[in-house]
Amino acid sequence: MIENIEHGFWHNFEQSIKFKGSISRVDQYKGDENLFIACTQLGTSAKYQQEVINAWCNLFNNTKLPIKKIWVTSRISQRIFDAICCQDQLEGLWIKWGVYPDISNIKKLVNLQFLHLGGGSSITDLSAILTLKKLISLETESLYNINDYSFLSDMKNIIDLSIEGDLHASIKKVKLNSLQFLEMMPQLLRLNLTMTKIEDHSYRPVTKISSLKHLTLPDDKDLESDIAGFQNLIIKR
Repeated sequence: MIENIEHGFWHNFEQSIKFKGSISRVDQYKGDENLFIACTQLGTSAKYQQEVINAWCNLFNNTKLPIKKIWVTSRISQRIFDAICCQDQLEGLWIKWGVYPDISNIKKLVNLQFLHLGGGSSITDLSAILTLKKLISLETESLYNINDYSFLSDMKNIIDLSIEGDLHASIKKVKLNSLQFLEMMPQLLRLNLTMTKIEDHSYRPVTKISSLKHLTLPDDKDLESDIAGFQNLIIKR
């Protein structure tokens, strides 16, 4: 797994299984360990949509399932997020986008190793992630209200870190106060900072991560003053 970290762990998961499309209804779930679910944005009546969501939430809340990894490929709500967090056996959770401002229930996922939080512009606090002692891969995308990732300096098991803005729809960057916290994460093997803007204009902390195997940096003029420090690192811009 570590040998194939170039595109991130989630990419490798998707390549390693035969993707046959997401399911929308509970009765389509056949007990697989990998679940691709799209239970919203179905283009149906509001009543039917609510019935589908109710069924999934009831299942997640009340039944211990054999699922190890979940990909939520449609818009997620706070209710769906909280229900998924009842599956404490989960090793991986991938969320495309949605409105789920409170992630505090993620602390229930004590076995989580891989986490992707996408399209979570309503999220203002990521501190609950600190409780995930087994986490080795963290990807955040379009979390525009999170500007400080210094809490990650205490998470010594993370070796795959991705902090991104929106490269496709809004073409909007995520603003980070500083990359100083990276100096306390020498264990990182992969770092992706696509579509980010560093407010203190310094990328020097990245040069302190001697273990890096794969590095993706934004197209930023501030890189020019620090470029010499990257001569021994793989740079993709």
